[in-house]
Amino acid sequence: MKKLATVFVAIVAVAFAACAKKATPDEVKKAYAKLVELQKAANPAPAAEDPAVKINAEFAQKFQALQTAQQEALKAIDAEMTAAKDALPKAKKGKKGEEAYAAAVAKVEEEFTAKKNEKNAEFAPQFADLNKKKADALKAAADAKAKADADAKAQADKDAAAYLDKAVKDRTTKAKVDCQLKAAKLEDFNKCK
Repeated sequence: MKKLATVFVAIVAVAFAACAKKATPDEVKKAYAKLVELQKAANPAPAAEDPAVKINAEFAQKFQALQTAQQEALKAIDAEMTAAKDALPKAKKGKKGEEAYAAAVAKVEEEFTAKKNEKNAEFAPQFADLNKKKADALKAAADAKAKADADAKAQADKDAAAYLDKAVKDRTTKAKVDCQLKAAKLEDFNKCK
């Protein structure tokens, strides 16, 4: 008789356990979202550095160096022009002498303006090359960030699906999910049975 009572109690316990209300997939998904939220709160990730900031700073230095080199080259041309003007014979007295001097100065200025234009033309491809390299670096950084974001999302989706599969296999109860949804800390979440 004692054995029969034990068997009866075991059958009732199994039936009771089988009748416990199972959590729906939507409830399990909400519990997983809560788990992710609590994990982030417990282990905050450091803010990701924007690679565009670093790239912009790096290229700003390169542009500054190139502009400085260009300005130095133009200053040297200006110094040559000043020396060439100073080397001109002084204007002779009279209107014709002043006009001849002014024409000579204009000719020197025209010659050195052409030299400045040539120097600027020499630097133009270097500036264009730097702009292209900067744009390429920014695009590569944006592509890498987009790929990393897509990979992270794919991994998060995979983890969520695995969590849902495990919950279904473990026959997670609604009571456990309700307990998990009420949890304020990760420790509380993990204690739910």
